[in-house]
Amino acid sequence: MPDNRLERFAHNLDWNLLRTFVVLVEEGSITAAANRLLLQQPAVSMALKRLEQTVGQKLIDRRPGRFDLTEAGERLHRQCRDIFAAVVRLPNTLETAGEDVTGHVSIHSVSHAHNPAWDRHLEGFFRLHPKVTISITIETTVSVIRSVERSIATMGLCDGNIPDGLAKALHIREQYALYCGRGHRLFGVKGATLDCLRGDPYVAFTADILGGQHMNAVTAVRAIGSFGQQVRAVSSNVEEVVRLIVANIGIGMLPNHLAAAGLAAGELWQLPPYDRLPTTDVFRISNPNAILNPAEAAFLKYVEDVEPLDHSA
Repeated sequence: MPDNRLERFAHNLDWNLLRTFVVLVEEGSITAAANRLLLQQPAVSMALKRLEQTVGQKLIDRRPGRFDLTEAGERLHRQCRDIFAAVVRLPNTLETAGEDVTGHVSIHSVSHAHNPAWDRHLEGFFRLHPKVTISITIETTVSVIRSVERSIATMGLCDGNIPDGLAKALHIREQYALYCGRGHRLFGVKGATLDCLRGDPYVAFTADILGGQHMNAVTAVRAIGSFGQQVRAVSSNVEEVVRLIVANIGIGMLPNHLAAAGLAAGELWQLPPYDRLPTTDVFRISNPNAILNPAEAAFLKYVEDVEPLDHSA
């Protein structure tokens, strides 16, 4: 395309259509995108139609039971994510440069991703750079990954299937077991079998969904053992999941090191399976293509050698 046509294309393009397109792809449906954007469904459909007319390509194959990106749609989505990330980082690039490192670091994390080596590195970093500020946001696995992909977060701490385009380093490894509360019929019973648990209501972590995008070893054990089919309660917060299990709302899988206090207090009891317990990995993730402020660049460099903690060892 000649330069003058490219310039005219950029001038005539409604950039809001790109944002609507990104949300539409992320949500996977017109209805969900409309709810997130606080728009009516016809407005989202019209935005997609206008964008397809502007670029001269069909972007999404929408038929009954199908919502698939075309090849052109996939290419545009990749470009849109980069554009959105650049816009999000604009305030950071405009921060005043000086002798001292300044700026803000944003960490998005699943709950209880604790590693003492990480805490020591945080202490050391802020001793060196006292003018830097930090915020920590607790989110679900999917939200953490999305925040890092869109460069909203400097770094993420989460489990799940990390996309290939993100950098990752092992943060902690956790071993899980199945637990019940004091009011459960098998509390205190030794040698129970999985057959005793079928049909029991289950308390799940938000990412622990059978057939979900981020199925892990914990979810696989549920599928193989044929328990936890009736999900009664869901939370992304470890304390809430523990509380619900202790209250006998349902049985549930917990990291062993986080269940230890409940076991010692007589509030939790371990259920089968007792061997070959699943482990999950929590990673530190970042976006190599993000535009970083000085504080973020210094922070990522400083924490890159944090030693992982293996709770399953």
